[in-house]
Amino acid sequence: MRRLLLPVLPFLLGSCALLGGLPTGRAEPAPVTASAEAAAPLTAQAGAMPSPQGVTVTLTLRNGSGQPLGLRYAAQVNWGSCGLPPYVALAQVDGTPVSAPTSGERLTCPELQFTRTLAPGETLSLKRTLPPLAPGTYTLTAWFDGTAGGEPVRVQAMPVIVEVK
Repeated sequence: MRRLLLPVLPFLLGSCALLGGLPTGRAEPAPVTASAEAAAPLTAQAGAMPSPQGVTVTLTLRNGSGQPLGLRYAAQVNWGSCGLPPYVALAQVDGTPVSAPTSGERLTCPELQFTRTLAPGETLSLKRTLPPLAPGTYTLTAWFDGTAGGEPVRVQAMPVIVEVK
């Protein structure tokens, strides 16, 4: 039994990271591996650029495997409206979540679905613009929900600090 568990343990722990919630702790802009399959790692890195028009969030996904990797994703409700990835969560630096603006009505997203195949080493940059935020310092977490190689995944970048002046 021990021989079976030792080789499988990293896979099981990696699977937990795929389906888990948003990370907590110190925010640093660094990529994290978010795939349970060592043969097809998909990594994510987030960035954010505040401006008077809002905060532009970029999530860059990279196929770190030696094989083409098929990605599929659809529009979902996030940050108060329908949109494609990246999906975003914001918190004050003390950890207090920042609520998205609401329209007051129930949103259902159009059935937009996209498929993209990433060659080995290829990247895909996804962008979303949030409305203007009140001045302050925020922790922003960005992620991709979809399928990679036919399997459901959540690929999440490490949080980044956003300072709005």
